Amino acid sequence: MGMRHGHGRDLLLVRGGTVVTGQASLRVDVLCGGVGEILAVGPDLDIPVGCGVVDAGGLLVMPGGVDPQTAIGADEAGFACTVDALSGGTTTILDTMSPGRDGLDAAWRAWRHAARRSHVDVGLHMALPDADQAVLDGMDALVADRGVNTFHLSMAGGLSDRAILKLSRHAMDCGALCRIAAQNAQAVAYLRAELDQAGIAGGEACLLSAPPQVEAEAVDRALMLAGLVGAPVHVGPVSTTGATQGLARARLHGQRVEGHVLAPHLVVDEAVYDPEGDGAGEPAPYLTLPPFRDVTHRRALWGAVASGNIGMVASGFRAAGMGGDGLGDGLAQRMRVVWRHGVQAGVLTAEEFVAVTSQAAARAFNIYPRKGAIMPGADADIVLWDGGAEETCPAAPSGLYAGITLGGRAVQVIRGGVTVWKDNRPYAAAQHGAYVPCPAFRPALSARMRRAAHLSTRDGEP
Repeated sequence: MGMRHGHGRDLLLVRGGTVVTGQASLRVDVLCGGVGEILAVGPDLDIPVGCGVVDAGGLLVMPGGVDPQTAIGADEAGFACTVDALSGGTTTILDTMSPGRDGLDAAWRAWRHAARRSHVDVGLHMALPDADQAVLDGMDALVADRGVNTFHLSMAGGLSDRAILKLSRHAMDCGALCRIAAQNAQAVAYLRAELDQAGIAGGEACLLSAPPQVEAEAVDRALMLAGLVGAPVHVGPVSTTGATQGLARARLHGQRVEGHVLAPHLVVDEAVYDPEGDGAGEPAPYLTLPPFRDVTHRRALWGAVASGNIGMVASGFRAAGMGGDGLGDGLAQRMRVVWRHGVQAGVLTAEEFVAVTSQAAARAFNIYPRKGAIMPGADADIVLWDGGAEETCPAAPSGLYAGITLGGRAVQVIRGGVTVWKDNRPYAAAQHGAYVPCPAFRPALSARMRRAAHLSTRDGEP
C-alpha cells in the first residue's frame, strides 16, 4: 500500500463496538497504527504499550465512506468544504476534473495542487472533452504515471457516439474504465429552446427539459456503445425507472456494468420545481441534470439499490460558483440519507449500507481493500456510527434536504489511524487528506470484461 500518510502513527485500538463490513457484522476490536493502516482485527485484542484506546461500546464500527462522484475540480475553496464530508462519515472522495486547453496532465497538476486542501483522501476521475490524439495520449500518461483509472464521458455535454466508442475502447486497452453521464443532449437542448420560447424558465424548465425517456434512451445507448467495443462501463448518475431497467437488462445479458445514484434523487421530489409550490422563487438548490423525479422513480431507484443493480450512492457535490452539473450541498448528508431511508426504513441491511456507501465504490474503481474494508492492511479509515440517531433538516428554502429526515450519526471519524472528527467538530490536529492513486485494471481482467461485453450484444440484443 505504501506510505499512505507520509509518516508513522501512534497505535490506536477501537474496542467494544460491532464491526460492520459489506459482508458481515462481528463483535471484534480493530488495532490501527503503522503508517495509517489497520494492523489487526479480532476479538479482545491486547492493548499494546502506549496505545490509545477508543471505546466504541454501543456503536457500529464501519469503513469510512467512499463518495464516488464529486465535481470540485481545481478549486481550493471547494476542497476546504470537504470537512462536511468528515462530519457525515465520508473519508474518501473520487472527484472529477474537467481539463482546459493545456491538456490532461496540466489539468491533473492543477487539480492536485488544489486537492492538497482536502480534509478527506482524494482520487481523481478525469473528464474527456473529445477523442483527438492528444487526449488519447494524455489518457495513457494519466493511467501509467498519475494514478487515474477512470475517465468521465458526458453525453449531456455533447460528446458524440463516435467519440464515446473510441474513448471507451482506448480506455479499456490502457487498463482504465469510462464513467458515462447518460442524457440525450440534443433532446435536452431542443426542449430547453422550446421552453425558453414559451417563457418557461427556472425549476420548471429544469424538470420539463429532461423528461425520464431522455435519460432512459441515453443509458441504453451508452450500454450499447460500450458493448460494441467490449468495454466495461459505469453509468451515472441515474434517476429514472427506465435507467434502472436498462442496467438490469445489461447485467442479465452478462455485460460488465456499474451504476450510481445521487443521494438526493432517493428522497427529493419533483414537487420542488412547482412554480406555485412552497419552493417557488428558490429553485437554485434543485437545478441539476438529471432533475429530481416523482415517487414512482424514487421507488425504482431504491429497488435497484437494494437489488444491487445500482451499486453505489454519491453526493454529486459541486462547489458553489463552479460550472457544470452538480449540487452545492450534500457531502454531510449522503450516508445519513441512506441510513434513514434505507436501513431504518427496512430496505437495506447494515451490511448493504456499507456496500453502497463505501465498499462498492472502492471495488469498482480498484482501490479495494485499501478503502472500503476493515481488515489488516487496509487504510485505517473508520467511522463510529450511532445507528439510532435521527434528525430533520431545517425547512430553509435554500437547503437541498430541507424538511427531510436523516438517520444515523458519525460520532467519531478516524482517517489514516488518526481521529479527525469527534464531538460534532473537526479535530484541529488532523492533517489534510492524502492522494489515492487508482491502479490500472489488470490486462487479463480487461480481456475477460471485453469477452463478457461482447456476449451481451450477441444476436443483436441490447
